[in-house]
Amino acid sequence: MACHETITCPRCNAAFECRVGSILRCQCQQVTLTEEERAFIGEAYSGCLCAGCLNDMKKSYRQTRFKERLLQLFSLRFKR
Repeated sequence: MACHETITCPRCNAAFECRVGSILRCQCQQVTLTEEERAFIGEAYSGCLCAGCLNDMKKSYRQTRFKERLLQLFSLRFKR
């Protein structure tokens, strides 16, 4: 496998250089993800995403979790 290859982001179709052979220099290293965020992204996409889409998906995960927690709080409050 080549150290660097140009691939297309499955989310936005932008071309970017994947550096799986030099992962510490890959563009995806710019985005820090928790295990939960990785799992959330992995449920929707199986391949590498560009850094922009990783950031967007991270925001989407946080918004989804916030809405879920808000609904839990409301349901707890109104059950009393």
